[in-house]
Amino acid sequence: MTDQITTTATATAGTASATATATRLHRLTEASGGLVALDPGIDDARMDGWPVPVPEEVRVLLRSIGGVRVTVSRSAVNGHESHEHVDLDHCYNRGRYGSADVSWYQEHAGGVGTHWFVHTDHGDGHTYVDVDPRTGVWGPVFRFWDATDTDRVAPSLTAWLDHLADCLEQALAAGTEAPGTAAEVGVFGRRFGELWPDGDRHTTSVEDITAARLRTSEDDVLRAAAQDLPDDARVADLRSVTGRASVDFWAVGATCRYARRAGGAVLAAVPWDGE
Repeated sequence: MTDQITTTATATAGTASATATATRLHRLTEASGGLVALDPGIDDARMDGWPVPVPEEVRVLLRSIGGVRVTVSRSAVNGHESHEHVDLDHCYNRGRYGSADVSWYQEHAGGVGTHWFVHTDHGDGHTYVDVDPRTGVWGPVFRFWDATDTDRVAPSLTAWLDHLADCLEQALAAGTEAPGTAAEVGVFGRRFGELWPDGDRHTTSVEDITAARLRTSEDDVLRAAAQDLPDDARVADLRSVTGRASVDFWAVGATCRYARRAGGAVLAAVPWDGE
């Protein structure tokens, strides 16, 4: 009974937090003078067709906001604009980018049903939310590149979007004496680029260890996390890091498939040939 009450209270708090974040992003958009635009919210019928479960505290957010499009530059010659786009219904989740097959990235992140992509950046970073296919819980937000280095960037999707709101708020405050011009966009875009996605946030590097060694660990969480992993998988315990955490699983080889355990608190890399 106590566990049920705790779970309900956590979900209620998550819903309230998601609502507050959505409201904040709407207000920032209205005050941005067109520099920030929101994609339409995503309806329940579409979310019901996704290969991951979507809990109510996430639905509350996604019904209100389907994405955030930020104008970071505008040509003074022809008005051409460049954008940073957070897409909460990202095409990578369907394994396609235009006509290209990007299912490799789905497998790199752990396989369909274990995560949800929300952003790809100009530096080849791929950002996704951990999803537990057994419980349906959406956990921490991670980013990876094409090799074996990866970061945990936020404890939840709501927290990650709150960080985006912080960056937008500070960039909009940079101001300019020429509103509505390419110069204004330039000032805003440069400041936003200094802040997003990482800015000067401290990163803690976490060491990894083989799954084989962890099977005899006295730590119940780590021992359980290693049970279904191959001996040469590498595992990193992120529990002691409260902020951004970084792991380079170089010992697994050229590339890997990521796996997450304990609600995303434990991150693993399984050797993979990329096929």
